[in-house]
Amino acid sequence: MEQVSGRSFSGEEVETDGRSFADCTFANAALVYRGGEHPLFERCSFGPGVSWRFLGPALATVQLLQRIANDAGGETFIGKLFAKGVYFEE
Repeated sequence: MEQVSGRSFSGEEVETDGRSFADCTFANAALVYRGGEHPLFERCSFGPGVSWRFLGPALATVQLLQRIANDAGGETFIGKLFAKGVYFEE
């Protein structure tokens, strides 16, 4: 995993797959996740204008979850899926 430490990101897209961020600052930045290795964030600050952008397999997963959430009973399923402390492993 690539280590990124002590950097400031502003007004740019930041690729997050396979990266570990420590003591970084993000402002007016788009965090891009494509579905690869999960990014890690430690002691980072997120200012105004920070957003997530999902692409490729990550976008497909988000779209599937949106479809499920909009089906009958889907909202309950999604609520349980994202309940605090619930984590899935292969």
